[in-house]
Amino acid sequence: MPEFIRELPVDAPDLEAVADSLHALATDLMPEHSADEQFRFALGIGAQLEAMADANVIYAGMCFLEVEGRPTASTIVVSQVEHDSEDEASVLRTTRELLERKHPDDEFQTVELPCGPALTRVGGSGFVMAAEASPTGREELIAQSEIQVFVPLPDTAEMLIFELASPSPEGWDLHSELFAEILKTIDWGTDQEIEDYRAMRQSAPATVEPADGVKQELYWHSSRLMDAVALQGSMGGGDVASLTCSECWAKGLRSACSARHSWYIGEVTNGDLSRALPRVVECFASQGWRTDGEVTGERVGLRAGDEASERSVGHALTASVDTAAGRFTAEVTSPCTRSSAPADSLFG
Repeated sequence: MPEFIRELPVDAPDLEAVADSLHALATDLMPEHSADEQFRFALGIGAQLEAMADANVIYAGMCFLEVEGRPTASTIVVSQVEHDSEDEASVLRTTRELLERKHPDDEFQTVELPCGPALTRVGGSGFVMAAEASPTGREELIAQSEIQVFVPLPDTAEMLIFELASPSPEGWDLHSELFAEILKTIDWGTDQEIEDYRAMRQSAPATVEPADGVKQELYWHSSRLMDAVALQGSMGGGDVASLTCSECWAKGLRSACSARHSWYIGEVTNGDLSRALPRVVECFASQGWRTDGEVTGERVGLRAGDEASERSVGHALTASVDTAAGRFTAEVTSPCTRSSAPADSLFG
């Protein structure tokens, strides 16, 4: 994608990364606006991310261009879905029949892109802007023009859907021209790369259970954290889940390389909660842990570096307090298993 298209965090590894990305986007795009307006903008974008995840969106970006001195905007979304047709021709035919029934007034055309056959749909759509994100303070129905392009992946049961949508009629010609140029750049690579991709998709396990040794280390560090906060209350959570660390995710790796133990202590008095985070920082800093990111009165992140004990190096934790709810929440994360791989390893 062109560099001026601002990517949305549809593949962010966790909610913290989503929030950081949306904050950076809002402050960068709206430097002259108030913090409240930036927040509403970020909130409006964030409200769409869950729906994008449900639609198997693998890429989303926003494009802002000036046309005759007026600002115009569009979004570009790419989804990856499965189909049960036998070949590219049949999936395009079936898709067209379904869409023509759903959008009888839209324009449809089968085209030949450099990467192969595709189906295009040109029409209109709309979305509801939430009241908290709307400048009027009320829900607003936003009409927009839309192009969808359905591109079957060769020799697979999958299809990519490229979508351009814009609420700016004065900029539609320019945005659609840009979209057409992007579609011309789609390339599947070599036959061997395609075969390797299919093999990887077929062999990837649906879930990976963290090793017992990893779990025991997470429990041990969580126990140290419980001792540090010294809170009385009702325990909850306790699940250990596999995950992909942010560094590996940024490299395009999606298999699990780490694990996280999440738990909380509820029904805690506010007075005790106000002292919990300072105790965590004091205790773990004395053991060689260093703050990881911003420290606030409601949240702290710590990571064990080389100064910490050998047993702790690479572990990380986040702790937060919600005084209104009387809850202390913690996440303890294990080191990335790929971090010790040789530099020339094919997988990290």
